[in-house]
Amino acid sequence: MSDQVSEEVRTFFEEFSRAGDTLDTTAISTQFADTFLSADPSGTQPVPRSAFLAALPAREKLFASIGVGSIHLTSLTETRLDDHYILVDTRWQGTPATPGGEPLDLSSAYILHRAPDGTLRIVFYLNHQDLREIVRARS
Repeated sequence: MSDQVSEEVRTFFEEFSRAGDTLDTTAISTQFADTFLSADPSGTQPVPRSAFLAALPAREKLFASIGVGSIHLTSLTETRLDDHYILVDTRWQGTPATPGGEPLDLSSAYILHRAPDGTLRIVFYLNHQDLREIVRARS
């Protein structure tokens, strides 16, 4: 992973990655705002945290359906926007579920908000790829 990131942001995303690997929705829920903006090439929409958490098992099955096993964080870069917001660019790689399979490279950006108590939460999530298009192309 990149060294251009603070320890608190690195720790946040290491925990985020671990929680995603194990589908620990309790841990994931602490990292998202009650409602956050989700964006991809098709547009932007507000998403209630509860709806996002409910969709995670289906997302895991979707990746499995195209031969992708676990997804690992490969790099982070951080840009502090002000005292309350941090832009984080991330790169991820989905490992093939079977030998000889093709890895899946993904990139996304997040805006984290620092609450008065210092807690970081995701308030904006941008998936640079259209996951539906990836599934169509790999199916």
